[in-house]
Amino acid sequence: MKYVIVSMFALLMWMPEAMRAQVIVKTGYISSSSYKNENGQETGGKGDMKFVEGSVNVPVSQKLNERKQPTVWIVSAGGGYTSMNNKNLQSYIDIDQTINLQLGVTNIRPVSKKWMLLTTVGVGVYTASDIRMKNVLGQGGAVFIRQLKPNLSLGAGLAINNTFGYPMIFPAIYFDWSTEGRYEIKVSMMNAMEVSAGMHLNKYLKVSLMAEMNGALALVEREGKDVMFSQQYIIVGLQPELNLGSSLAITAIGGLSCSRIAYYTTRTLKAFFKDMSKDIDPYFKPAMYVSMGMKYKF
Repeated sequence: MKYVIVSMFALLMWMPEAMRAQVIVKTGYISSSSYKNENGQETGGKGDMKFVEGSVNVPVSQKLNERKQPTVWIVSAGGGYTSMNNKNLQSYIDIDQTINLQLGVTNIRPVSKKWMLLTTVGVGVYTASDIRMKNVLGQGGAVFIRQLKPNLSLGAGLAINNTFGYPMIFPAIYFDWSTEGRYEIKVSMMNAMEVSAGMHLNKYLKVSLMAEMNGALALVEREGKDVMFSQQYIIVGLQPELNLGSSLAITAIGGLSCSRIAYYTTRTLKAFFKDMSKDIDPYFKPAMYVSMGMKYKF
């Protein structure tokens, strides 16, 4: 159930980017590797994964107060498609794709000289094929954010969704720190987790060592029960980024998927707490990872 906590704020974005509309498109591939069960034993199965995802964030209203602090309303939409080519895994994973779609509204406003309040509400569809009401989740939350330094923000709050058929509250953490200049470091906990350390070779090209966490979700019926299929992966790699002016950037990543968990959980509170107490989750062994992406601001 670890994905539920991570996914609550998929509609949030980095604060300095909130004043500009942004479109992001990304596609990637994780090569085939063997699958181990919750006891760490080989199952005889293996699989790879391909994905394509995109998002658009548009500030529809923004104004500054007397301290030059922004109040912004943002409409966000996103989607992702994941394709899995699994072999000899029918008894463990019997779907070959996931489809995730989200739509939401976010408000960022100052509450004092140092504090901002970020609130969000949205709806998402998480399915493996057809769309039904059981595949739809409502989600939202509120986070108080402290601007400790111009390049450092820290916040905490609560997120809510109906993964188990009725609203449940989860903790939400916001952390964003970055440096500027030829050498650049960034640590972010918003959409998920991203860490990078890079160097600007010139005004067009930056090369970074990076690590990030991502995933996908599907709410399906299996053996007559409502279940959730979760897939999370952590990747590390080398990322060149080509900046074509102030609006367009092309990125690529080559590296390793060092962790990819994939399994079903019954959508009950009992299963939630049982999953949280497990030592390990069923997972694929490390595999090669490559991706390409585009960011456009306007």
